[in-house]
Amino acid sequence: MKKIISFLAMTAMIMAVSCKPDNEGSKSGKNGKETKEPAISIKIDGDFTDWANLKADVFASAKNNPNSPWDAVSEIRCCADADFVYYYIRFDKDVLKEQMENSEALPIRLCINTDGEFTSGYASYFLEAYDFIIEGPLADAAGAWGDYDGTLHQRVNGSWSELLKPGSNLVAGKGAGNEYEILLAREIFNNAVPADQKMGDEFYTGIRFYGNGGWGELSNMPNSSTEEGDGNGWGHLIKVTTVK
Repeated sequence: MKKIISFLAMTAMIMAVSCKPDNEGSKSGKNGKETKEPAISIKIDGDFTDWANLKADVFASAKNNPNSPWDAVSEIRCCADADFVYYYIRFDKDVLKEQMENSEALPIRLCINTDGEFTSGYASYFLEAYDFIIEGPLADAAGAWGDYDGTLHQRVNGSWSELLKPGSNLVAGKGAGNEYEILLAREIFNNAVPADQKMGDEFYTGIRFYGNGGWGELSNMPNSSTEEGDGNGWGHLIKVTTVK
């Protein structure tokens, strides 16, 4: 409980953690001591300038393959520090406009593999199996971006088992225009999952995005060409390395 309260105090600031790379050097602090710039500093506020300023070696990313079956999501990015995982999603404007006009939720699933073991877990929609999903809506019933919240599930014995309900402060998110950003609290995630599947310095992730009315698949990122062997446009999960 103390750890969750600690996170709530941090979200009151959302987020003074900044995604500036370490190589920008040190600054002088009190008593002349050098203090280091934070490794990552992304503010979840619907202003994506901080993402635009990131250097390429700080985040992992994937862009939509035009030969895949989907076109709703143009690009995803993901970076992580010791406390949080940050997602950036850029949507195709035309597809997003059509969905927003008939919005009921715009559900999304963050798909996560924490242990790099790909023979167990859920083996559909990506070329590697994943063990966890965080599922929740991005938009509200009025067709506007909402604050992201979600349910954490684990794949156990061929079924999804609920670990955390919405309202757990596991995730937060903001959107503007055709962009959306999400923050995932690693401490809350790790307290909820089995000890041997806690998120470490390296993990793998992707997103699945759905349209309204029957959970029709609108995007799978990363994805590949349907001509590259799998026949479905599935792609490899992106590998994220924690910035320290």
